[in-house]
Amino acid sequence: MTTTTCDQPARRAAPRDHAGWLELARTTAAGPAVDDPDGRHAGRPQAPAVEALRRAGLSTLLIPARCGGGGATWRTAYQVVREVAAVNGDIGLLLGHHYLLSWTPALVGTDEDRERVWSGAAAGCQVWGGAPDPRDTSLTLTPRPHGGSTLDGATAITSGAVLADRLAVGATRAGTGEPLMVLVDPAGPGVALSPDEGPGGTVRFAGAAVSGHDVIARDGASASPLTAPAIQLVFAQLYIGIAEGALDAARAHAVARSRPWPLGQARRTGGDAYLSGAYGGLLAQVRAARALADQAVDDLAPALHGEGGAGPAGRWHCEAAVMAATAKIAAAQASLAVASRVFELAGADSARARPGLARFWRYARALRDPVAHRQAEVGREFLTGEFPPERKAPP
Repeated sequence: MTTTTCDQPARRAAPRDHAGWLELARTTAAGPAVDDPDGRHAGRPQAPAVEALRRAGLSTLLIPARCGGGGATWRTAYQVVREVAAVNGDIGLLLGHHYLLSWTPALVGTDEDRERVWSGAAAGCQVWGGAPDPRDTSLTLTPRPHGGSTLDGATAITSGAVLADRLAVGATRAGTGEPLMVLVDPAGPGVALSPDEGPGGTVRFAGAAVSGHDVIARDGASASPLTAPAIQLVFAQLYIGIAEGALDAARAHAVARSRPWPLGQARRTGGDAYLSGAYGGLLAQVRAARALADQAVDDLAPALHGEGGAGPAGRWHCEAAVMAATAKIAAAQASLAVASRVFELAGADSARARPGLARFWRYARALRDPVAHRQAEVGREFLTGEFPPERKAPP
């Protein structure tokens, strides 16, 4: 594996305030490495974009400053994902998965584990991929007689994992069934990545070597209650960012149109009552979803940082998790509505490469994350007070 370093000053993640990180995300996303206005790279691994995240310091945003990272909060990280997704949904998804995976040691590891893993990740400007599903037990870690372990099995990998510096996967220890988090070099022997038609795919391990420093014990009871809603809120940010990006592109197209619709009885496109009303309705949906997602983040972020008196073992956590699912539902519905309706509003030429509206439809549809089950869970909680199994507080 080629080790990525942050020796260049431009690639060190200097701590910034919230607004500074968002501005950096917008600037990075607008650059030629990330922005894909024609959608030519949609659904494919985008190595230049990943390198742009590293150079900007966005890959180390969440890592504490004492470990060499940006020292930002989850509130900032979620909004950075949203800003990137507004330009490139594929890279927003990759970044969101990276933040989730690289923060897992905070939820399941010891202080020593976190210091060791985060310091190495910051020094290498690492981007993590893998399998964020805490229920995945398809991999087995077997101790070797003379030290270290080997990893075997196959599991699904996240968006962009084929470009990751480290794979973070769940496994069980052979003989004991102990749940573990394992870090693996994706370019090492015994590791075979099989990308699918999208940016994800499958990874197969056949005797892949794992050192003791790359194994973190996983306490499933304390990890999964926070992991599940954290994942839901990443998807909420992605959907909102995609919707906002589509609206921005559609507005630019509408403003640039030299003549309004003949039946609109307006001298300019912006004065067409039909178009104005339609865009106003879509904008209201997106803004409502955004407000709901922001509230859900404010509810969950303190627990992700280990702060506050309301721990994951109480009803508070269940309510925060249901709020996260609700935000994800609203964001998905708004995003899909916007990504489809803008074609009607923008006119016959909207399906062409420019203004690039087709990419937002593909981004929203390619998330492969249906909300029907989440809707049923939220409705069941409303009607009966019962929480889904993955959201129930541990005893």
